[in-house]
Amino acid sequence: MTRPQGTLSITRTLLRGNVRVLAFTSMMTGTYLSLLNTVLQPFVVKDLGFSLAILGVLVAVGARPLGIASSSVQPFTGALADILGRKLLIILGSVVGICSMLSFLFAAMTHGLLPLSLGYVLLGLSLLGNPAQQAMIAETVEMDPARLNIAFSAVFFFTALPGAFIPFAAGYLTQTFGYLLLFAVAAVIESSNLLVMFTQLRETIGKGSERPAKTFSLRRSVKVPPGLWMIFVPMAMDATFFGVGGAIIYGAWADQAGFTNGDIGLIVGTISVSVVVSQYFATKFLQKVGIRRTLAFSEGLTVVIMGAWFFTESIPVLIATSAVFGISVATWVPSVSSLIMRAAPLEDRANIGGMLSFYRGLISAPAPIIGGYLSATYGYHLPLAVGIVGEAMTTVALLKLIPDQPSPIASPPPISGINNQPARSPP
Repeated sequence: MTRPQGTLSITRTLLRGNVRVLAFTSMMTGTYLSLLNTVLQPFVVKDLGFSLAILGVLVAVGARPLGIASSSVQPFTGALADILGRKLLIILGSVVGICSMLSFLFAAMTHGLLPLSLGYVLLGLSLLGNPAQQAMIAETVEMDPARLNIAFSAVFFFTALPGAFIPFAAGYLTQTFGYLLLFAVAAVIESSNLLVMFTQLRETIGKGSERPAKTFSLRRSVKVPPGLWMIFVPMAMDATFFGVGGAIIYGAWADQAGFTNGDIGLIVGTISVSVVVSQYFATKFLQKVGIRRTLAFSEGLTVVIMGAWFFTESIPVLIATSAVFGISVATWVPSVSSLIMRAAPLEDRANIGGMLSFYRGLISAPAPIIGGYLSATYGYHLPLAVGIVGEAMTTVALLKLIPDQPSPIASPPPISGINNQPARSPP
């Protein structure tokens, strides 16, 4: 029986070209990031002996994706990606990621705050290619709404896939091999990514005379078009309130509840398993109910999750809660990517994605610092209470402000070098 042409087109999109390459490299990055997400905060407070307040500052500066470093650089690299091309910025992000892992390696050797801080800063800066990657995915599928949702979901699925296995072994790996080897392996993995992206990615905007005649403007890089504030505001609210209540929760559990790397690995691993298992449901849910309701659903689940963190330190209950958290993540990430790419003007796709990260991160930057101070002074339940109330408010804001059918805020003429016809095969 012959499959429908639409199904064949989607299959070709996901198995060929840039989407396939970015899905693979994202999976490789997810391999070491899933381990870092599990052990890095306990590494700071337990192995290196720094306080939760210092951890809060480090997370505020270098967290992915909402630290000061990652947020401050993305509007400018997004604008540059619209001028210089997507591939160059994606490759530069990989280079910075390698340097970050080497800095963490040096911190593990010396127990020094300076290399640790540099590692966090570079970890945040390694997201400088993220706006370019989002734009490349969108352009690869010709901005077709159905394929756009599926492409973002597919890349996110492969990013999360290693997390379904690796965090469960985090305690064993750190105890058996130590942090030195883990950071070294992470640097090797990202170096392999760099080679794959350099040789396999294909540029999606014109070259030479075909490239849009556009110059870099600092003001344009950070000036939000009026129609996008209704999207930016609830995104900033989410980042701020989750930053206060949840940004350093693993470190707080390790410091104040006595959780081991193995305990946290079970919690983080369950989140990742849930993300992977629920990805098909999340994609179908997004296609059926739309972006606005999907985001509100995801945010409502976050309120439930943080409520469970507030009321219990039972590992089995927190593991069960992590399954719900995975559904929240699986529905949130592709929805935000689709929302921004569909609402952004054609000539500013990468810039708008970076601009969202900039303002969301700038506004929420103090949140982990506040959460760290409150946790160190009054215990981690107080920042969790603040986060619960704030995330409930954000759920309402999403329903009130996000449009049902996002569309570009401007309708510029087609850009030379970008084929807007849906029939073209991905590069």
